Amino acid sequence: MEAGGYMEIGSIFDIEVDALFKVGENKFNLPFMEGKHYNYTSFFNTGRSAIEYLLGKVIASRYGNKIFVPYFICSSVTDAIMRAGYRAEFYSITDNFQIDIESLEKKYSRDVRAVYVVHYFGGYLDQKSYEYLMQLQSRGVVIIEDITLSIYTKHSHLIGFGNYVLGSLRKWLPIPDGAFLTSVNRIPEIDILEGYNEYSFCYFVAQIMKGAYLNNSSLDKNEYLEISKKAMKALFSDYTIRKMTVISERYLSAYDPEKVIKARIDNYDYLIKNTEEISFIRPVLSRLDGQVPFGFVVLCDQRDKLFQYLIANDIYCNIHWRIPGTFCDKISRKLSESILTIPCDQRYGKKEMDYIIGVLNAFN
Repeated sequence: MEAGGYMEIGSIFDIEVDALFKVGENKFNLPFMEGKHYNYTSFFNTGRSAIEYLLGKVIASRYGNKIFVPYFICSSVTDAIMRAGYRAEFYSITDNFQIDIESLEKKYSRDVRAVYVVHYFGGYLDQKSYEYLMQLQSRGVVIIEDITLSIYTKHSHLIGFGNYVLGSLRKWLPIPDGAFLTSVNRIPEIDILEGYNEYSFCYFVAQIMKGAYLNNSSLDKNEYLEISKKAMKALFSDYTIRKMTVISERYLSAYDPEKVIKARIDNYDYLIKNTEEISFIRPVLSRLDGQVPFGFVVLCDQRDKLFQYLIANDIYCNIHWRIPGTFCDKISRKLSESILTIPCDQRYGKKEMDYIIGVLNAFN
C-alpha cells in the first residue's frame, strides 16, 4: 500500500470501513470444519480468553491438571494455562514443526489431562504425529488444537481432529478482536463480559487512523502509533475473559474468505518462486495442498539485522516467537533466534511482493 510516495507493508490491519456497512449472513465455517461435526462454537475477544475459558469452565481438572505444551509457543498460551490453574509440561517439536513423539512419550504419565497442539504457519501435522495423538486420545487424553497460525488450512484428517479447536482471528483479518473455540462436544454457555474495553476501543481507533494516514501523507503517523501502543498496553493489562465485539461479528458475517485465501496463496507462491536465489533466507513452509500461509515465514542466521533492515525500508515483520532461554529446548531456541514472518496477506498484491523481493535482494 502506498503512503506519501513510499511503500509500507505490515503492521496492524487498517479497518475496511466500507465493509462495516455490510450485514451478511455468513455462517462461521472455517475450511477445517468441512465434513466434520463441530456443532458447538463460542466466540471470545482473544485467543487467550478462549484457552482460559476452555480450561477453567469446560474441561474438568479433577482428573489431572497437567497439560503438555510445545516448547515453541507464544507466552500468552502458557500464561493462560497457568491462570486457569493448570501446570504446563513442555515437549519438543522437530525442525520441520512436527511433534517430537519421543520427547512427548518420555514425559507421559497418567495425570496428563490434555495435549496442546499447534499447527504452525499454515501447515498441518504429519500422519505419524496424528496417529500418535489418536493413541493418546484413546487413553482419555484431551487433544486441544491451536490453529491460530493455520486458520484457513484444510486437510481431510491432519487438522481439525481434536476434542477442541481454537484460534485467534484478529491476526488474519481487519477486525479489532476475535477468537473462537469449537468442539463436537457441547460447550457450556456461561455469561461473560461484553468485548468492549480499553483495548478493543483503542485498537479499533488505531485501525481507523492507520487507514487515514496511509491515504493522506500530511497526517502524522506518530499519532496513530501512540494509540496503537496504548491498545497493546491495555491488551496486556486486562485479562478478563470477554465476548467478541459486535464490530468483529459484523465483519465476519459479511466478508469473503475465498478472497483472503486466494490472495495469501498467490502472494506466498510468488515470493517462494522469486526468492529461490536468496541464500540467506530459508522458507519454513513448502505449501502442500490445502495449506494457506500465515505469512512468508523464513529462517535467517542474521535475523535481527534483517528485521531492522526491513523496518528501515517500511516492511514491518513479526517474530514468532522470542522465547526466553529458560523455557527453550535446543530446537526451539534455534528457531526463536532465526525465525521471521514477512507479511504477504490479502492487503497486498504483486506490486508489494515485488517491493519485498527488491528489498531482500539489496540486503547485505
